[in-house]
Amino acid sequence: MSRNASGHITSIAVFILYMGVLAYLCFGHPTAFFKVPRTLWGIAIDKVIHFAMFFPYPFFAQAAFFFKNRWRSLVFVIITGIIFCFTFELLQDKITTYRTSDPWDLSANITAVTIGSAIIAIVTLFRKSSR
Repeated sequence: MSRNASGHITSIAVFILYMGVLAYLCFGHPTAFFKVPRTLWGIAIDKVIHFAMFFPYPFFAQAAFFFKNRWRSLVFVIITGIIFCFTFELLQDKITTYRTSDPWDLSANITAVTIGSAIIAIVTLFRKSSR
């Protein structure tokens, strides 16, 4: 399947927009956000939100930055996703006075990237087996 240039540019633009929103959510002042319950299904809501913020990363990154070899693309997405997880979490503590770095938030972020990437891998396998 070939990709046209405008579709690729759109994918990159959407990825950049997503990263901007993600950065705002990670570094924005917490009072800017609405009140939410403390837990959801017995899980701290903060961790659920971190998972939800990073879950789309593999899908947007895969669409924006792909190689001819889909598995190489997926490895790139996983590695860059984990790097972003570490970077965003560590920078929260370093560049803001109102946020702290939390290893459990980092765990939720990495879990989201991993599960999203696993879904991409499963879909890729099923597409190959159906051909």
